[in-house]
Amino acid sequence: MPPDDLDSTSLRSSTAVLPPRRTTASPTIAAAPAGDRAQRVRELLEVTAACTDPVQQQQLRKSVVTEYLPVARSLAGRYSGRGVERADLEQLAFLGLVKAVRRWEPGRSEDFLQFAVPTIVGEIKRYFRDHSWLVRPPRRIQELRAAITEAEQTYRHRDGTGPTESELAAATGVTPHDIGEARAAAACCRPRSLDEGQGLGLAMALGWGDEDPELRRVEDRVTVQRLLATLTDREREVVRMRFNNGWSQSRIGSELGVSQMQVSRWLRTIADKLRCSIEM
Repeated sequence: MPPDDLDSTSLRSSTAVLPPRRTTASPTIAAAPAGDRAQRVRELLEVTAACTDPVQQQQLRKSVVTEYLPVARSLAGRYSGRGVERADLEQLAFLGLVKAVRRWEPGRSEDFLQFAVPTIVGEIKRYFRDHSWLVRPPRRIQELRAAITEAEQTYRHRDGTGPTESELAAATGVTPHDIGEARAAAACCRPRSLDEGQGLGLAMALGWGDEDPELRRVEDRVTVQRLLATLTDREREVVRMRFNNGWSQSRIGSELGVSQMQVSRWLRTIADKLRCSIEM
């Protein structure tokens, strides 16, 4: 919804997948006030600038904002389908419109639309620039991607087809390698999730990922640690020699100064204790 109060504009946070194309301010937006209506809005702006009553000035500004809400919606629509919900784009456009109304002064611009459009578009572009990248590439790459998008649109409008890499490099003043680097940076906006049930994310998970065999042993290790805690120090030492070191009963007996038969009885006692602990 449009802002009812110029002092508070609600914005819902969101993410974007691609930065917007560079937009050129246009004084011929279909939704803009025209003719006598545009003249009345211009006069309203001048009255607003000259008003000294804060309450009345607030109401006048609100009237101007209301007149140009269709313009803000129209500009927001140019950026739809790029990962940010349409309602969020409109809120950003409304915020830019409010800023334009507050900053406008007589003599700054003959046409308020020419002043407002760059402010509105700039607000949307800043959001894409600051919030769309999960992995932020260098500023040079971000600006180059915007220049590539603008050049591609120019070629399509003029020739009906997209430009080649060499034509893009010539139009943007960079090398073809830089063009490839900027295109590759698109994946930084929103990397594909390896948890996807289908599509590229699943393909990457199946191609790159592998099951860690150690994960299956985690529960076994925890169980063994719990069971060993029920043994005495000597019993744990016997278990270590027998199963960790792989020693024979005779060698364990020699190490501890007892007979092989005594070691065998210890091992049976240890096995009974562990079996009881498991069954508990």
